[in-house]
Amino acid sequence: MYQTITTNLMVENVKETIHFYQTVLGFTVVDQVPKTDEELVFAIIKKDEIMLMLQEKQSLMEEYPTLVADTIKPSFTLFITVKDVKQLYEQLKDTVTIAKDLHQTFYGTNEFAIFDNNQYILTISQ
Repeated sequence: MYQTITTNLMVENVKETIHFYQTVLGFTVVDQVPKTDEELVFAIIKKDEIMLMLQEKQSLMEEYPTLVADTIKPSFTLFITVKDVKQLYEQLKDTVTIAKDLHQTFYGTNEFAIFDNNQYILTISQ
């Protein structure tokens, strides 16, 4: 019955968020919907088997009025598994804001966490 689940992130600026995910994490744009010539209202980005949807705050609040808020306050984290967490940590640690340094968890994985440009926490694990 169920086939996939894709997170739709509420973001202040779709273009700026695409830029973060492209330049920092190597995502590519799969699709995008323009709001104007200068702005995007929605985009789908992908890296390997991971897909995210990005939707402009105002558009998402119009679609789902229960989401109305003055500011975006993330209430979840994204958990991403990778093949070489230490290499990725070394690559990113000086270019992003670290939410939690590389460490071994009580459940035996090596992880670190970063903030994206909208303050969503991305936990990266191996």
